[in-house]
Amino acid sequence: MVAASPYLDAGSIADRVADLARELDEVLEPGAVLVGVLKGCLPFMADLIRRIATPIVVDFLALSAFAPDSGRVRLTNDLSVDVKGRQVVLVEGVVDTGFRLDYLRRHVIDHGPSELRICTLFDRAGRRVLPIHIDHVGFATDAAFLVGYGLDHRGEFRNLPGVVEVGLADLDRAEDGFYDEVRSAGRSGTRH
Repeated sequence: MVAASPYLDAGSIADRVADLARELDEVLEPGAVLVGVLKGCLPFMADLIRRIATPIVVDFLALSAFAPDSGRVRLTNDLSVDVKGRQVVLVEGVVDTGFRLDYLRRHVIDHGPSELRICTLFDRAGRRVLPIHIDHVGFATDAAFLVGYGLDHRGEFRNLPGVVEVGLADLDRAEDGFYDEVRSAGRSGTRH
């Protein structure tokens, strides 16, 4: 069994989120709409919007995937804000294959924003299948599988303040005590 390895602690994440907020403040127009992609974006989005000084509007979208990495998704929660003629920033927790993000990008563009920007905490470009331009990246990573700070495995670990790298096979086996090991690693003070 591969041990759960602390990847980023809460302090490192907070520092980078503050940097991203400053980046966004340089390009955001007052009234821009930040659209979080549920559920993985929640902690990131909450921390990010609290640090943005520009007046913004917040909305959310949600997708359901039919099969991981299949490229087949469906919208389960649509925009509730009219984005026509407005600057929009899609906020994701992690981007990997690009299937979900491409679908969302096309969906938002159909609503007629003046500009669409993409912001993600983690970019797994090595797994990209579709070419996607990301304007604001917190961390580029080639980690096998990450949980914590909104990122989950079957709904677990979203509430960890840090991020943990784990083997997906280890999570799927879920041997006695392994989930506790992951939780402990996600609360550790180790900086990446």
